[in-house]
Amino acid sequence: MTNISFSRSHTITLRRWVAMLLIGLAFVATPAKSAVTYTGTGPGNDAGETNKASVTFSLSVSGTTTNLLVTLTNLATYKPNNSPDILSAVFFSLAGNPTLTKVSGVLSVGSVAVEDGSNVTVPGGVVGGSWAYAAGLSGAPGSANEGIGAAGFATDDGSQYNGGLSGRPFIKDSAVFKLGAVPASFTLSGITNVNFQYGSALVGEPNVPGVLVPEPSAVALTGCGLLLLGLLQRNRRYAAVIVTAPIS
Repeated sequence: MTNISFSRSHTITLRRWVAMLLIGLAFVATPAKSAVTYTGTGPGNDAGETNKASVTFSLSVSGTTTNLLVTLTNLATYKPNNSPDILSAVFFSLAGNPTLTKVSGVLSVGSVAVEDGSNVTVPGGVVGGSWAYAAGLSGAPGSANEGIGAAGFATDDGSQYNGGLSGRPFIKDSAVFKLGAVPASFTLSGITNVNFQYGSALVGEPNVPGVLVPEPSAVALTGCGLLLLGLLQRNRRYAAVIVTAPIS
């Protein structure tokens, strides 16, 4: 039978190719993502306070209707004592700056409304009258062109959210806002410039930029690729011994 031998260089090249392929797959464009999440952490209004929040964007499809679901969650653990401690808005940019429509707002599962330290009954969890949505913004934090909020923010173009923070119940800890009229070409990867706003003023009160959370699959692929590269470096000598032996 003819002897066949493989060189060390060929083996290393193949392993390196597989490892780099796994890493590359983690950075493939993801227009078909089922959800994207941004988190933000920053200093609060007073010493010892840390603001932390997250927002998850996902698409809900029913027949020919597509809605954008925005789940906004306050992750701070300190007890708020004034207006700048309240997470009151999330700003973001949508590719193409489409004008969506306000559909609904409801408490997330396990969340409640609180007023003056006591829980408030919210029929059906509906908070539709306590928030507003605006598109085509100018002068919003992070140059965002869209936003959802519950405070009376006024941006440079005169757009203003409804209401204020005084004398109203607050959501603890999360709510889901549904926006309609989503264009057919819309993808979650087109969401950028996420910023979390606290208090009732865009200037002088905390604003926290959002950071995109990598998908678990992307993290896993990257980890596998780096692990293979690490094994490759550690096992060069061992691999050379094995692959230079002829196979009959």
